[in-house]
Amino acid sequence: MKHKRLLEGIIFFLFLFWIYAAVVKLADISLWKFRLLEQPFSDAFAEPLAWGLPLLEFVIAALMISGRTVKWGLYAGAGLLAVFSGYIGMILLNVFSHVPCSCAGIVKHFGWADHLIFNIAILTVTIYAIFQVNKPQSDITPSEVQLS
Repeated sequence: MKHKRLLEGIIFFLFLFWIYAAVVKLADISLWKFRLLEQPFSDAFAEPLAWGLPLLEFVIAALMISGRTVKWGLYAGAGLLAVFSGYIGMILLNVFSHVPCSCAGIVKHFGWADHLIFNIAILTVTIYAIFQVNKPQSDITPSEVQLS
């Protein structure tokens, strides 16, 4: 029972994390697009990413609502966090010719190294939840874990 409550708490935290990540971007969409235009990839990606990333973050959060889809939400969240962390790692390794500005929300006050640590912490929590949901001898099945 304790493990189930802990896992539900983690999933609820991740649900809020992804909702927050999406809302912060959409709350000031023009600033979000501007920040995307500063990134070291083609400007053609800015518009699709400006809407696509928040949409994907909402989808990840929505997948965490139902016990039948929570595993997919955890996997998608881990994948996105891994991509973001890899990108930040490349910035820290000076792979790009210029270093773009950081993100919005609570991480806007972070430097890139702090942002990477934050992402890795959230990724670690997500991976822990994935292991708990997939544990063969677990008394917790994914269908029992839900936010409702």
